[in-house]
Amino acid sequence: MAAPSSSLPSTSVRPWSATARVAFRFAFCYIAQYALCCGNATVWRAIPWLGGHVLEPLCATPYLLAAQWLGLHPFHLQGPGAHLHGSGYGDRALDWIAAGIMLAIAVVATTVWSALDRRTQYNTLLAWFRFGLRLTIAVAMFNYGSWKIFPIQMPPPSLAILNEPVGQTSPLTMLWTLLGMNQVYEKICGSIEFLGALLLLYRRTALLGAMLAAFVMTNVVLFNFFFDVPVKLYASNLLLMALVAIVPDLRALFGFFWKQKPTAPSSPWQPALRGRARWILVTLEVAAFLSVGIVSSFGHYRQHAIEEANLRHPSPLTGEWHLNAGTILTGDGVPMSDLVLEPDGRLDVRAADGSIWGGSAYRAGESVLRVSGPGLPAVTFAISQPDASHLVLTPIAGQSTGELRLTRVPLPSHYPLLERGFHLINEWGLER
Repeated sequence: MAAPSSSLPSTSVRPWSATARVAFRFAFCYIAQYALCCGNATVWRAIPWLGGHVLEPLCATPYLLAAQWLGLHPFHLQGPGAHLHGSGYGDRALDWIAAGIMLAIAVVATTVWSALDRRTQYNTLLAWFRFGLRLTIAVAMFNYGSWKIFPIQMPPPSLAILNEPVGQTSPLTMLWTLLGMNQVYEKICGSIEFLGALLLLYRRTALLGAMLAAFVMTNVVLFNFFFDVPVKLYASNLLLMALVAIVPDLRALFGFFWKQKPTAPSSPWQPALRGRARWILVTLEVAAFLSVGIVSSFGHYRQHAIEEANLRHPSPLTGEWHLNAGTILTGDGVPMSDLVLEPDGRLDVRAADGSIWGGSAYRAGESVLRVSGPGLPAVTFAISQPDASHLVLTPIAGQSTGELRLTRVPLPSHYPLLERGFHLINEWGLER
């Protein structure tokens, strides 16, 4: 975070080329929209509670409503993708249409701006822009980094996945299973993301933080595209922001790394303000660190602590239960076939077509069970168990559904995948 007494680099007053001016206008118009209105880990979260729960969805709603109208009329979307719905990810059809709206607005705004504005440089606006980019990328890196430091983004392989034939799984599931198998690896990845966010919040290390964020996000984008992880749009835009933040210092980086000459970044990372105005910037940086880096991380820690406690004392209901009577429909309209209560307190639903839907968590020892989650109805059931092999769930709140009767599915007592561990010496490669 910036120190109030530190000096700022001098800002060049040389005119920019026409290409640089148009490129900056377009980048500013598009990225400012996406950074404030994408609805996923935006800079608004630097404002405690109000930012993430009110301002973030409020700014995203106009774009999503416009995208929904375009989806229903010019694009003639059908099914779940035609309407706003929770998904837990960010690659819905309406998300892509909303990004297209931002892109179209940016093109129009850039055209009008270029026609009316005769300025030859935008050094002051660039400083504000880079300051906003720093906060935006830092908020995202804090959020996703703490998800991995307290490994809940990629949890250990669930019973639902462990009992799924490998050929039946999706590339996303295979990737998440691989990354979640070793929590140390996941924590290292999260720590690097978190470090990048910390570096971004301090002006003197912001360039290093942006480079680290670009490196991390390049790997994330490759994962997302090659393993079909449905966060391609958001991850690509974060990478774009990191690269745009680095661009003003490319000449200095080229001189240092390629020509091996002493050089220093010359483009400012924040406006040249003094006194009270400077402290406002420092306050925003501190707020981003406290609200997302600390408060959100503590929330992730609490969730991880609950899951760890459940693993130490799993519920006697843990396991897979096959549905014999009653119906629950997933978001695709396919009925549930099995309910999987995971040892860590998570809940998974297997549909009749073999797809697996992640539901909400349940708590061991409680007499009620709540099924909810993206693509699942929100229903609270009272639990009764006639015997160890049978379960009866009676709805007491939420969407209308009948009583569910389930039978326990026998599962293996151990899984070699989880037991092999690390071996420095191997005489043979093992397939199993």
